Amino acid sequence: MTAANCTVSPKVLDGLSRFLETSFARKNIVHISKGNYIPWFKGKIWIVVKGLIKLRAPRSDGDESILGFVGPNQVFGEAFSLIDDCSPFALVDCELLHFTSEEISNSPPLALAILESLSLRHRSTQLNLAILLSKTGEERVKAFLELIATDFGKPVEEGLMIDFSITHQDIANAVGLTRVTITRILSQLKKTGWLRKLDGGFLVIAF
Repeated sequence: MTAANCTVSPKVLDGLSRFLETSFARKNIVHISKGNYIPWFKGKIWIVVKGLIKLRAPRSDGDESILGFVGPNQVFGEAFSLIDDCSPFALVDCELLHFTSEEISNSPPLALAILESLSLRHRSTQLNLAILLSKTGEERVKAFLELIATDFGKPVEEGLMIDFSITHQDIANAVGLTRVTITRILSQLKKTGWLRKLDGGFLVIAF
């Protein structure tokens, strides 16, 4: 299994980017600093212009579930979720646009771009489910990191760099393993050369 099948297509990026350049869209811009939460208002729809958002929700055991990650030209919000208490979190400084359902219904170009973006989110969700069904813990971790690096990483000479902070606990919550197990697996992946850790804590996958 590879995460490469879930990269954002140029068609989707172009469709949203063209709309985001209009004056109508720019008036709705919101700046969210790294480490802050994004309000989860009823009926509010967000589009990421710049940055990366982690979608998270509390679990009954006091921990949290990772529902996914949302990057540039992707959408999220209460209207697209069955989770009432989702807590979107800015992993880096972000610029977001916000709309109501009424505004979107009155703009066919925006509605079409959002539909295309949501289709990619659906494929990403399917890949996340496939990750959880991987046979071994190491396979789950590798598949998850490949997915994150392919969708949101930065190409470097050695491979793909995940150029934002992702903790061992984040990975554990995403793939259904303990933090201790994640630490052990990451250590093994570094020994084999599949994974490197740079100054600042960023990870590089040797594709």
